[in-house]
Amino acid sequence: MNWIRAALKNSKNLRGDHSVSEEAKNSQEEKSVSRRSFLKKGAAIGGAALLAGSGMSSLQAAEMSTEKEALYMDHSLCVSCHACRVACQNENNFPNEANTVEIRGVETGSYPDVDYYTARISCFHCRNAPCVEICPADAIEPARGDFKVTDNEACIGCYECLDVCPFDVPEFVPEYEEESMFKCDGCLHLLEQEKEPACVDTCPTDAISFGTQKEMAQKGMERIKQLESEGKTGYLFGPETQGGLGLMLVLRTDPRNFDLS
Repeated sequence: MNWIRAALKNSKNLRGDHSVSEEAKNSQEEKSVSRRSFLKKGAAIGGAALLAGSGMSSLQAAEMSTEKEALYMDHSLCVSCHACRVACQNENNFPNEANTVEIRGVETGSYPDVDYYTARISCFHCRNAPCVEICPADAIEPARGDFKVTDNEACIGCYECLDVCPFDVPEFVPEYEEESMFKCDGCLHLLEQEKEPACVDTCPTDAISFGTQKEMAQKGMERIKQLESEGKTGYLFGPETQGGLGLMLVLRTDPRNFDLS
């Protein structure tokens, strides 16, 4: 993980003492829970418009950032092969137990009329990420393209980031050497080599793309329109949530079925 530390060393100064007392952790627990509830309610309000079609006007698309970068995944093309998850783990030397890219499945309807849908659940790289603010070890920082990067050597395994994440993304593997948090970092080391993130390069159906937030939002809008022209339902999740996410999803069912709002 030396490349992560190298990428972060110019953006932060690690604290000399990274210990967190039990009293401090307990005092923050209540705040973390209430903050998380607040974030989820805010996301629900901001994401409500996404539940019909693309949920974005041309004006809103124009307001998307050309500096913030984003991943995009089209679940109308995804075949649930999990190649993206394996590529993420292998490229970043994550432990197998760390589910840094989850392909979550849900069934809708009732027998015999049941449909099965999927959604990628990984770090959404929120514009104003609460995990960055709350980390007592300054182990999570925004890097290139506003991707949120974790310094695993600095992480103290306090679970504060998980407490405040509105998407329950951070992964902890207690039995893996020193306990640390793992998540998608956007493959920062590959981006710095002008390469694409591992999941993008690996996907056999070209369901995953990478570019600026504005480009990915527009790509999603165009895909929704195409699906609708074919008489299919589509939902674009990401542009209006948490101030604009760094992971955008084209879904075939209501995002709330995946606890996304």
